[in-house]
Amino acid sequence: MTNVLAAGATLLFLCLRGILLWLVIPIACCVWLVILVARLILHKPYLAVGKIVGWADLNLSAVLGQVLLRPLGHRLPFTPWSQVNQVNHRVHLADPW
Repeated sequence: MTNVLAAGATLLFLCLRGILLWLVIPIACCVWLVILVARLILHKPYLAVGKIVGWADLNLSAVLGQVLLRPLGHRLPFTPWSQVNQVNHRVHLADPW
């Protein structure tokens, strides 16, 4: 029964992540534009859009994991904003589907 529950939670996690990426990616791109202007004004180094989108996806996965997978013993950590420059995660074209 536990394996069926874990499989169902994982499937629900993937489906919800795919749907929510349709909201998160455009919002992250808009945030990137604001950050781009702010960093130009403040003379800060460039931050790639892929890093922001990857950071947003990692934290979206962490939120969904805390709700759906944590009761089953799986824990996904959050990625703090201070580590956005170290993010290597990329959202692929097939992820929202």
